[in-house]
Amino acid sequence: MLRSRQQGFTLIELVMVIVLIGALSVGAGSLFFSKGDYTAFVARGQLLSSALLAQQVALGMSANSNPVSLTVAITAGGDWQFTVNKTGQPAQVLTQDAAGGSMRVDGVIFSPGDSQVFTWDSEANLTSGTNHSIRFTAETSSWVCLSAAGYAYAGNGSCP
Repeated sequence: MLRSRQQGFTLIELVMVIVLIGALSVGAGSLFFSKGDYTAFVARGQLLSSALLAQQVALGMSANSNPVSLTVAITAGGDWQFTVNKTGQPAQVLTQDAAGGSMRVDGVIFSPGDSQVFTWDSEANLTSGTNHSIRFTAETSSWVCLSAAGYAYAGNGSCP
């Protein structure tokens, strides 16, 4: 008589799979446990979005001589806030929880209540005529660069 061979997993194989899944879940879970890890990254994205909106509004409404401004501020509650303003248009406001992080504009550390206004002219250039660097720092750091030509882009440690 021939014995049929049983198919399936051994107890050792099952235990090893459970241990591996546990180790992977601990590693992946740490990505979601601390919002400070992504705070600076999200703030960078929101500021880039606001700056590009300001540039596009300036281009789209170039027949109107009123400039478009972007105010970068820290609220009294410590949140990062980005406001795009165009005379006669509703303001676009984005707010990001700073999670205890800091913000520097051109190397100057901002405190609650501090703000900086960037203004685009009808040709979508920054009226200051200079480049600017905004750095968000929480558990990680992220940079946004504003060029004198009015373009906003993500920096990788510094801005020219």
